[in-house]
Amino acid sequence: MEKKKIFGDYVNAIRKEKHISMNVLCDGICNIQDIYNIENSDWNKDMFLQETILERLGVGAEDYEYFLFYEEYKRWIDRHQILHSIIFEKFQEAGRLLEEYFCNYVNEGDKYGLERQFYLSMLGQLERCRGKSEEVLSDIFHEAIRITVPMYGEKPIADMVLSIKELNLMLEAERYRKEGERIERYKEIVDYIARAEFDSRGKVKIYPKAVYYMCRCMKNKAERNENLSNNYIIKILRYSSRAQKTLRDNGRMYFLWEILSMREELLEKYIQNSMDEGDIRDGNVKEEKKCNHINLMKYIYDRDRKWRLVLEKVYGEFHMPKETFEYCYLYVFKGVSCINDVIRIRREMFGMSQKELCKGICDVRTLRRLENYKTSTHRVIVCELFEKLGLSGELTRTELATSSQEAKELMEKIRDLGNDDQLEETEKLLNKLKKIVFIDIPINRQAVMRKEILIQRKKKALTNKEYYRQMKKALELTLPYEYFIKEGDKYLTNEEQSFIQNMMKVMKEDSEEMSICIRHLEKIYQFYIDNEIQETVFGMYEFIMCQIGSIWGNLGEHDKADEYNRQIIEGCLRFRRLKALQDGLYDRWWNYSERKKKGIDVEKELNDEEELTACLLISRLCKLKYSEKFYRKKLKLIKSK
Repeated sequence: MEKKKIFGDYVNAIRKEKHISMNVLCDGICNIQDIYNIENSDWNKDMFLQETILERLGVGAEDYEYFLFYEEYKRWIDRHQILHSIIFEKFQEAGRLLEEYFCNYVNEGDKYGLERQFYLSMLGQLERCRGKSEEVLSDIFHEAIRITVPMYGEKPIADMVLSIKELNLMLEAERYRKEGERIERYKEIVDYIARAEFDSRGKVKIYPKAVYYMCRCMKNKAERNENLSNNYIIKILRYSSRAQKTLRDNGRMYFLWEILSMREELLEKYIQNSMDEGDIRDGNVKEEKKCNHINLMKYIYDRDRKWRLVLEKVYGEFHMPKETFEYCYLYVFKGVSCINDVIRIRREMFGMSQKELCKGICDVRTLRRLENYKTSTHRVIVCELFEKLGLSGELTRTELATSSQEAKELMEKIRDLGNDDQLEETEKLLNKLKKIVFIDIPINRQAVMRKEILIQRKKKALTNKEYYRQMKKALELTLPYEYFIKEGDKYLTNEEQSFIQNMMKVMKEDSEEMSICIRHLEKIYQFYIDNEIQETVFGMYEFIMCQIGSIWGNLGEHDKADEYNRQIIEGCLRFRRLKALQDGLYDRWWNYSERKKKGIDVEKELNDEEELTACLLISRLCKLKYSEKFYRKKLKLIKSK
């Protein structure tokens, strides 16, 4: 298999597996030739079209890394500064940036209509925050959806192939329809998502919202008609349970507080109805069975209520909106890098002159112009330059170079199971993965090796020294460690960053090596903070900075540690991410406890039991069994004192 065709083959394989013709896939967004070019990897000019195609195929695309030439990279930066302003509730700034974006990208060169759709989608959010009428908002969202779905409202949704963003615009358009008609249309959308076979990262972005919108309408209508019976409540609860499960399985919080609040109200009503003998749903049900059923509903009510209250407490403490008031997360591209910068920075890291790098590939003038943002170049040339610098030749890729959807899904499961220390199952899936990916491709071999080393480490089969040696060896399949340690700008793939983080776990915390690693990683992420696009890398940021924050705490630098904890907690809340929230809260409590032990003044008193209970509840909410066990032990120890 040609490496340059991996992404194209992946798109082709999914399309054929789902029996979607090119004609249907491109309907409303591009022409057949564009799809043909993507599948044959002759074309890599519009990342936003690529993502729409992936979404229509059911791929969430969250774990992809994109490499763009400077012109398109600048467009990506401009787009994400708008998203950032909305997420951080800087609406005046967002409005200004949005109008600039319209002038620069919508009026000219909007070949596929996706830029205009993005503009209208963002405008709709802003106008809602500005308090514009439902009529105005309805017009905006209907215009937005009809750019790529011109038959919307005339053709059944089930007969279409739709992206996550298109489904979201439908939800927003339906928000201003008469409620009776709205419920049926919401149900159409919910049923479509359930059948569409979105991957888990894609489904979690849209399914909870669709379910919440539908269930809220169902509940409101029944309450107005005084017809909120237990049978009807159960129907709503079943839908909301599926949405809640999707969020918990993926560690996300999109509309989670809203769903928990609604479920709490419904469960309370159900229990009240059931306690009333006149409202028994089935008169033939035995009393014992009825009591057991009521007790189960009470348990679920109590559980959901505790989850709601702990989220409210944390949101309130950090002055964050508990409601999911925006949908910018649908438009956030993660892991985007500028080809021009990557080549220059990576070349300097490797200590190569321009002449050395381009030997046998291209003219020195071509490389010089490329590094100075004065030109783009042929894809083949970029791929060869990348490979000489230890990078994959794929310009749109995940941590694996493969066209297999099964392989990508396996890696996702391996990552989740490994994080929760389910080692035997992780090992089984890893062995299965090795049989279906090309291990001779360096980034594939590297990714598999890291997982294997981590498993052995958790099994206590490796000493610290051997663990470090093996991690370093695997890292150097693509990046000699000495190139990372030396001074200068850095470009590291997500996988290479993960290796450095893993190696730091066994370094002496007060060593010069540790200090260098921290300094270089902090500098990498400072770029995203300075450009106000940190949401685009927050998944890796929380992974890296949880470790660095913990190191600063262990070194007694509690203020530094708490700054990282604050950023992680606030980022999790703002970007609706769940799993690292308990890490940030625990580390904050740990630093507080250390200050108290050392007689250091604290800004705010924390209740030990309350803080650990919050960590426990959040761990249970996002199904982190290993963490839940850890916090139970901690709580038991606290209570015994």
